[in-house]
Amino acid sequence: MDTFTAPSPTFLGTHHLVHRPASPEAFLLKATGPIRQNFAFSAELPEEQRLFGNSLSPYHELLFPVESLRQTMLFAARRYFRVPASSHPVVTSGSAEITRLDAWRRGGTRAGIALELGMTPLDIVGGVPHGLECEAAVSIDGERCGTASARLAFLAQGIYRSHRGLGRRQSEESLAAGYDAPASPGRPLPEQVGHRDSRDVLVGLPEHTGADGHDELTFTVDAGAAAGPRFGAGAPDDVPPALFLEVSRQVGLLAAAELRGFVPSHAVLSRWQATFRGFAEPGLPLYCTVREGLRRADGRVCRDAAGRPVVELRLSFHQGSRAVARVSASVLQDC
Repeated sequence: MDTFTAPSPTFLGTHHLVHRPASPEAFLLKATGPIRQNFAFSAELPEEQRLFGNSLSPYHELLFPVESLRQTMLFAARRYFRVPASSHPVVTSGSAEITRLDAWRRGGTRAGIALELGMTPLDIVGGVPHGLECEAAVSIDGERCGTASARLAFLAQGIYRSHRGLGRRQSEESLAAGYDAPASPGRPLPEQVGHRDSRDVLVGLPEHTGADGHDELTFTVDAGAAAGPRFGAGAPDDVPPALFLEVSRQVGLLAAAELRGFVPSHAVLSRWQATFRGFAEPGLPLYCTVREGLRRADGRVCRDAAGRPVVELRLSFHQGSRAVARVSASVLQDC
């Protein structure tokens, strides 16, 4: 096994990554072909969210394993899969799910988290992948309790700039043509989204916008937070996946309370699956529409295998008329 401490971004804190090669020649970093590689990641879960300040939530958040997986993929892409540093990494999809809620409840001691990761190279040209897919099993204090996955694409700088510029122009043109971007009727209290500080509230209060018999909620999003200091000096200038995940959590809690009467202090984002369709720009208005997904024929709230209420949500993020991300999510009421 190849054991080392990877470069440590502030968000992850002290952590360790172990390479578990599937063949003897894979011990030599440049001797193996571009084939699936296995890794093990471990760290201590932070007491508070490192990106979004003090949390009132009684649960460990999905944000930590998802961001751990993404940063581990970036490190492995350069070291193990020979992806050149000049290629621009883009997250095209990601997911995470809580499978045993008990392990995610915060206790009085620091908890340890571990990810068993399998990474598969994609679109290989000349022995170098242009994409990378990763699936991970998540354990907290030795108990298997979740899953996470992501897919990355590695773009040449010219292609990245071209896609980025085209998307921005499409959003700007639709806004200039009079596309009616929604305005927020106000901001929620921080405790409604599981925080203590109003500066960590990234969404506005919902506005009911459904026009075809469906109850649709629209939220404005603080896309400019992506450029704030919480993401550090090395943050990308497009809106990163971590912000979409945190916004999905905040919107999910507010929507579950509005649509189904859930109590935010006992609600948790238990499943998140996202597909990114373009680049979101911090300097342009960003909003999120939410509809309830799967519903019972009798209109009553759905329940999980343990009998807890759960609401399935469909989220769509837009800048002007351009969709930049679509999310399927579940919010669980822990009672």
